Amino acid sequence: MPVTRYTQKLRFNVIASQIAIALVCLSSPLLLTNPISAQPLTETQISSHIQRLKNPQQRSAAIDYLVSVGKPAVPALITALQEDSDAQVRASAAIILGKMGPAAAQAAIPLVRAIDDKDAAVRSHAVQAIEKIGKQAYVPHYMAGLDSEKEWERYSAAHALRAIGKDAAPAVPTLIKKLQDEDVWTRVNAGSVLGSIGKASVPAVPALVARLQDTDVTVRHSAAYALGAIAVSLQENLNQVSTKELNTVVADLEKALKVVQNPSLQFRPQAVTSVSDPLTTLKKEKINRGKSKIRGVRG
Repeated sequence: MPVTRYTQKLRFNVIASQIAIALVCLSSPLLLTNPISAQPLTETQISSHIQRLKNPQQRSAAIDYLVSVGKPAVPALITALQEDSDAQVRASAAIILGKMGPAAAQAAIPLVRAIDDKDAAVRSHAVQAIEKIGKQAYVPHYMAGLDSEKEWERYSAAHALRAIGKDAAPAVPTLIKKLQDEDVWTRVNAGSVLGSIGKASVPAVPALVARLQDTDVTVRHSAAYALGAIAVSLQENLNQVSTKELNTVVADLEKALKVVQNPSLQFRPQAVTSVSDPLTTLKKEKINRGKSKIRGVRG
């Protein structure tokens, strides 16, 4: 279905937002699968059940059965979603994939493409399935989007990862590399996404500290706010932070604070406090842990 460049950009961002705000309850009956204990079905057998989706009297039973088959049925359902001429079959395929939930992660991108389907029911069920599969299934797709030759696709991919937040943790190594990109806005977006991921972005802290002296002031501020966001995330999850990790981050943030306090780098006051405030809390935790260790030795 032909669409304008603007429509492509808008749809990409809308989908990213839909994925980000979906409150998927993984314990929901809709997401539970009950793989059948019988011998695995052949592709022909699965296809025959998909054909039953064309019959209104058999459709409901066929949907329930294919959901029970689970992951082995996903490739055939993807084919039906993309190629079947019957809109009811395409819509039913989207429904089934949604009911499978995370088990249908392989269908994530075909479902995104189904947003373009000419049939309104298919489009609607595709959106619902996208929400039920879960955000993490889309992270590899958006990671690949960061390398797109098209500028708007790179920025849209970054926007999507930022919206996904902490569930985009697998993208951290790629984002660290993007902090070195020659494109200014790629560096800006990489820092912003790392901040939105939070605690899982701790490995990026040294690279973000380095970007505080970037030649571009926007990149510098993106790095400062990202460091602040990561530090706040650590502050909120101190029980999950080892003493070694805490000490390393505190040392890096102390370096960062010295840089952002340099008047020649033109950091806004908010950027300075975004680093200094959580650093103060983390330093107190470091001191308290040190005191506890000493008391333990003396005891």
